[in-house]
Amino acid sequence: MHKQIDTDLQNTTTLNPTLFRRLLLLAIFCFSTIWAVDSNSAMIATFDAHAYPLCIAAFVFVYLLSLLSKMSQERLFLFTYFIVASYLLSSSIWHHAGEGGLYSNAAQWLGLNYVIAYLFLEVRRAATITIIVFVFTVLGHYLALIQHHNVSDSISVVMNIAVAQFAYIVLLWTVVKLRIKALQVVEKVNILEDLAYIDLVTRILNRRGIENIFQKLQLDENHDQSNYAILLIDIDHFKQVNDQHGHLVGDAVLTSVAAKLRRIIHNTDVIGRWGGEEFLVLTLDRTTEQTLALAEKIRAEIESFELPPCSGVTVSIGIAFSSQASSTTEVFTVADKNLYVAKNSGRNNVLHSFPTLKKSSASDKPSAL
Repeated sequence: MHKQIDTDLQNTTTLNPTLFRRLLLLAIFCFSTIWAVDSNSAMIATFDAHAYPLCIAAFVFVYLLSLLSKMSQERLFLFTYFIVASYLLSSSIWHHAGEGGLYSNAAQWLGLNYVIAYLFLEVRRAATITIIVFVFTVLGHYLALIQHHNVSDSISVVMNIAVAQFAYIVLLWTVVKLRIKALQVVEKVNILEDLAYIDLVTRILNRRGIENIFQKLQLDENHDQSNYAILLIDIDHFKQVNDQHGHLVGDAVLTSVAAKLRRIIHNTDVIGRWGGEEFLVLTLDRTTEQTLALAEKIRAEIESFELPPCSGVTVSIGIAFSSQASSTTEVFTVADKNLYVAKNSGRNNVLHSFPTLKKSSASDKPSAL
């Protein structure tokens, strides 16, 4: 699990399309502003005079592609990174190629190549590309400097550039690794939290998980607008199953019944193991007739279900509707009372209290199907 999480995190980028387009607009603004300022001050270099408008046009093109085309985000990110890295690297090399190249400060911007790589690209690809860019940076600047300066001076400048770039890479990789570890911790916490809501025998929600769903659905807060029913399902004579066949067989019966219930209910319904041999099904937005039909289907299919070495496994079901009480606790109480009556009325049956237009108490007279 740890290796899978690590792989998933290293193969993803957190840059979403909206943020990506905003960064493109920022790049267009920055390049346009610098171009305008340098042009008005007559300080613009020949290289930049041609490079600025080309970069701006390229950014606009990528922005339009992100809106109009079906090109993958990964390719758009890579294309954008190529634009930025090409400009920064070629600009620095060009400025170092002149006779005053030893004193050029153009290399100060090269660190952005590594920052943007880890911003735009997934981690593994960014790591590979930063190594390639680093090699091109060192070789490119050395070849540019050696044209007008001796080997010693050229190597001295290149070593300064190389050490600075290497520091950028190491620091960025450290930050990325720390981020990955932090995300791994969060992911593990989420997994453990999910496991805390799952019954380990039946692999469905446990009591805590059901209560969590109740809270998320805000059934009590919106009770007057809610339309739901609670079905409490109890396996008849389950103690005899454990006594006669052992707890492993008992667990197998619980697992089989849970699996059967999952196949019967609708995907909008909620199912969980309430405790022991008792299950709870929460149905949402069903009519009374649909809920009663579901309960009878559950009872009938469990009765006909073959669960060797056990035979004749049946369930009793108590039902309550949201229109019968003012809270989920009260609705549950109605369902629990109906289940009690069902268990003491021969078992293998379904009991309910028909909902009325007005809220009624949990003492509604149960009716059997």
